[in-house]
Amino acid sequence: MRRIEIKLSEEQYQHIIAERRYGNRINLQEETFGGYELCLHVASPDVIPATLEMKMLNTIDLGEVEWKLQ
Repeated sequence: MRRIEIKLSEEQYQHIIAERRYGNRINLQEETFGGYELCLHVASPDVIPATLEMKMLNTIDLGEVEWKLQ
């Protein structure tokens, strides 16, 4: 089985965790079900850096990330 590995900075990781906690709290308050989506944008590998977005209640640009397929 292949896997994709995305390297995050500590700041990016903390941002994801905080947003997930916030979104879960809002979903519980409003009695709704919801999840989140991570979007890796790769324009041209090895030329233009990849960026990562998180979509939950809002869309958050997490900035540039390193990634690879294994």
